[in-house]
Amino acid sequence: MNKVKLKGSRYIIRLLELLQVKDIFAYPGGAILPIYDEIPHSSMRHILVRHEQAAAFAAEGYARVTGRIGVCLATSGPGATNLVTGIADAWADSIPLLALTGQVMTHLIGTDAFQETDMSGICIPITKKAFLMKHIKDAPKILSEAYKIALSGRPGPVLVDIPRDVQAMEIELDEGWEQFVKVPVIERLSNVNALEFEKAISLISNAKKPLIIAGHGNLLSNSWQEIRDFVAQERIPAVSTILGIGVFEDTNPLYFSWLGMHGMKYANDAVQEADLIIALGIRFDDRITFRLDKFAPNAKIVHVDIDKSEYAKNLPTHAFIHSDLKLFYQSFPSTLSVSNRENRENWINHLDNMRRRFPIKPSNESKFDMINALTILRQNLPADAIISTDVGQHQMWSSQYLTQVSPNNFLTSAGLGAMGFGFPAAMGAAIAMPKNEVWCITGDGGFQMNIQELITLVQDSINVKILILDNCYLGMVRQWQEQFYAKNYSGVDLLNPDFVKLAEANYVKAISVDNAEDFENAIAMAQNHKGPFLLHAKVLRSENVLPMVAPGTSLSDTIYYPEDDFDPRREEREELMFASKKI
Repeated sequence: MNKVKLKGSRYIIRLLELLQVKDIFAYPGGAILPIYDEIPHSSMRHILVRHEQAAAFAAEGYARVTGRIGVCLATSGPGATNLVTGIADAWADSIPLLALTGQVMTHLIGTDAFQETDMSGICIPITKKAFLMKHIKDAPKILSEAYKIALSGRPGPVLVDIPRDVQAMEIELDEGWEQFVKVPVIERLSNVNALEFEKAISLISNAKKPLIIAGHGNLLSNSWQEIRDFVAQERIPAVSTILGIGVFEDTNPLYFSWLGMHGMKYANDAVQEADLIIALGIRFDDRITFRLDKFAPNAKIVHVDIDKSEYAKNLPTHAFIHSDLKLFYQSFPSTLSVSNRENRENWINHLDNMRRRFPIKPSNESKFDMINALTILRQNLPADAIISTDVGQHQMWSSQYLTQVSPNNFLTSAGLGAMGFGFPAAMGAAIAMPKNEVWCITGDGGFQMNIQELITLVQDSINVKILILDNCYLGMVRQWQEQFYAKNYSGVDLLNPDFVKLAEANYVKAISVDNAEDFENAIAMAQNHKGPFLLHAKVLRSENVLPMVAPGTSLSDTIYYPEDDFDPRREEREELMFASKKI
């Protein structure tokens, strides 16, 4: 058989192409130059970011909307370490990410060489696996394994660190070698214990107030239709986590929104009143549980998850089913019966009453605040719009008021809470889904953490609409300082640049508004503009996000709106008072 010789960097690029990598978010440097020498000859689209952190976040956004692996690339040393926050974010939110980094030559590793960092060591705690490629012959095995690990089971990030001399090595291969490189088959895991399965059936069948908590796992397993069918068939009400937004249509009468620190009061109360929690693809993190000894005090727990390490990790579990959610829904029998139907309907009616008593506050059209802005935006968004948020007050309000999204179309950094995420994640989403309208909802603080990517939008023709909700504060920190630190406002007052001039300096069309009428016109302008657009909205400074669960308390202590701010029961009380006076 004839032989062919390939340079290592060409071999690596070709292997990535054979693994169906189509887009790569990257920034060059000395230790990665052999690979960069081959990129212009590849079929992959290379997106040149202006900071490596943006490469990781953009790869995440790409993966979040597609379910495919997102790929980012950086050089050794500072280039590689700049990826770490994005890698940690992908770890926290279970996002399939392949981070490729250059490394100093193998004989220099461990000598404190120029731009040397132990990336595989740094990333061990925040990746599913970290590889150091010591020889080019290992490339197909490592890259194939990295691909499979990132997407298998509970998805997550994988790092492959590649020394420069490995990239420069030559390798001799049999002609036609490419036909033997196969995209790994990702198999769905189901390792169900029969006894646990039967216990779950019994617990659900006999519960009087069962409640589903639907998490991100339903999106990661592409099982949103199955859970919608499951809820409808079983007549069991459901709430979601913030990462579960999009699992249910927000008009579904059996969906009672999301729970947690800034979730709906009625969702939090539902958890506290339930006698059974059916946890589907969640990890029981502290932003939904708070005081573990007071979480769902009346409830037993049935937990279904792909990750066995979640079994009783934070809370005692009465039945654990170790399975991919799609396989679980396909195999789990119906538990709705003549004997439990009435209880379930009564429970649903009770939750309906709570939803009417404690709704989300409507927009106050007399003032231009974040709620008003997001309400107007919601009214003007197409059904398939993709929303990417940064982190802070605007993130929580976006999660409350922009819940009409399709599955995987609401992107937010939930587990890590990384400021700077929203803008580059929107870029990645727009690369992956160019036909969808993509909006980055960000604050004046978070936007400045990756503001340098404005020029990336232009150079790579990325159609992202940016909404900056500017209150000249690090708003969430200010809110906490107001509520828990005696109004000692330290380090939160922002002097901001002229965002419009800054955008225009980067060849991005932009406009600034400070009232609702101009804001709605600006949305139309952004949507009609072919290309990136920045909408700078100057909103009220000192609004607080409610509902809220304060640290150290429980879901039962959810703080609702003050009556003088919003009282949905005022008319009801006035009618009762009027009736009593008549008597």
